Amino acid sequence: MDPSTSRRQALQLGGTALAAGLAGCLGSDAPEGTLDFDGLDRINETTLPRRRKYRTHGVTFPKYRQYTADDADTVVILLHTAGFDSRLLQPLAAAIADSGAAHVFTPDLRGHGPEPERRGDVDYIGQYEDDVRSLVQNVELLFPDAKIVLGGHGAGGGIAVRFAAPPVGRLVDGYLLLAPFLGLGAPTTREALGGWASFYMDRIVMLRVLTGFGFETYSDMTVVEFDLPDDDWNGTGTPEHSYRLMASYMASEESVETMVDRPTLTVAGTADETAHADAYEPLFSDHPVADVELLDGVTHLETVLTEAAVDPIVEWLDDAVEREQ
Repeated sequence: MDPSTSRRQALQLGGTALAAGLAGCLGSDAPEGTLDFDGLDRINETTLPRRRKYRTHGVTFPKYRQYTADDADTVVILLHTAGFDSRLLQPLAAAIADSGAAHVFTPDLRGHGPEPERRGDVDYIGQYEDDVRSLVQNVELLFPDAKIVLGGHGAGGGIAVRFAAPPVGRLVDGYLLLAPFLGLGAPTTREALGGWASFYMDRIVMLRVLTGFGFETYSDMTVVEFDLPDDDWNGTGTPEHSYRLMASYMASEESVETMVDRPTLTVAGTADETAHADAYEPLFSDHPVADVELLDGVTHLETVLTEAAVDPIVEWLDDAVEREQ
């Protein structure tokens, strides 16, 4: 028998045993607490742009919303955080577009939104980065002379940081990170995201090993659950994520170190429940074109639901983002 086949079979059997053994072992010692959801009523559902489709590698992506600015030569692609969808970004996206600083595109992340193919799941690890690349290509067709900034809030910021790895990260002209989730071990990350998330570390460790050997069989297992509002985001929230979806937004401190040399603004509130805001600046200190803006007393959701972040973002868009010649 081929020794490599024997090892593969042993790993598969071991993975099956581990999966079966851990199926009933979910849970974590998460701290008490959650996000402050009070600001969700700031979202104006009546003025939301209709969702539009774009195509990615021959597959229709869920959908995106477009906020149009007058005479802007910059486009911001802004990715929402875990559990929610593009509606969460309406107050911030509308304010940026109304300022005239940029057009704003807010896609529903795959596995999220009103009509996901499979809620809380993607097809493979890294699919978000492929989706972003396709959206960038669509934006270039619509605005061929525009500067493009990729931004993200929370888990969406993690996707943006992952995308910023060379060489693909050079496809955009700047990065806007709003309290980005930089991985479970990052100094910026609060335990269990302040109690909002329950990560099932036994499963995560097991699946990291299995996927590291190329075994994807169990990557659809749930590895994190989020505490969403009582109405479950009008019934369209995504309270559970599979391993392959979580791994697709899981950045790391090393991801920050390898980001391409592009203008970057990181914004975080000092009252953010998910992050240690004062830990962002040391992480980005080696990037000469990276700025960090701290918002006094602002929570995680207030970063996108209030006007607190608008002026710093608009000023940065006007002054700091220049396409490299």
